[in-house]
Amino acid sequence: MKLLFCKSCADVFRLFVDAPKTCHCGKTRGQYETDGLHAWYQGPAIPLGFANPSFLTAIGNQPERGWGREFTAFVIPQDCDTFKQMSD
Repeated sequence: MKLLFCKSCADVFRLFVDAPKTCHCGKTRGQYETDGLHAWYQGPAIPLGFANPSFLTAIGNQPERGWGREFTAFVIPQDCDTFKQMSD
């Protein structure tokens, strides 16, 4: 799953195929392409990723209390074939 962190307002949000999504302050936006794998973004953003299998396992095993389940999340590299920064 691809997400964006806006460096201006610290909003973190996921992307969709059907329409561009924008952060709270409106300076960062992005969208999945129709293939559901490739995406683009604009603005002062850091692209993030969740390892889908790890995330699904964690939410499927949510404890009733305590610290919760960990899952793998990562900062996507600046040079990434599936997530491109577009000029503003």
